[in-house]
Formats: sequence, structure tokens, C-alpha cells
Amino acid sequence: MARTRKRTCDVTGMHTSVNNFYTNQSHVKAVDNLRRLTGATKTQMSRMFNQLNTY
Repeated sequence: MARTRKRTCDVTGMHTSVNNFYTNQSHVKAVDNLRRLTGATKTQMSRMFNQLNTY
């Protein structure tokens, strides 16, 4: 049985399957969807997830 390949998201810091990433992107699809819907930048999203993890 093949081992599942994983990557780390630059924005959330989560380790997840490669299938959850778009090709040539360093963040997961869910983050990209949130970013598009809210109009936030990748830096703003990163700061939000960092604050959630800290507090």
C-alpha cells in the first residue's frame, strides 16, 4: 500500500494530503476559497490563522 504524500500549508501550518493543494500553490484549496470569498490577502489569512493558533 502506498504511503500518502503530505505537505505543509504556508498559511495554516497544517500537514495535509497533497490532494488538498492546487498545483504550484503553497496553501490548501480551502484557504484559497476563503481568500476569494472574503477578499483577504494571503498575508491577512496567515495572520488570522496565526492568531487563532496562539490564543
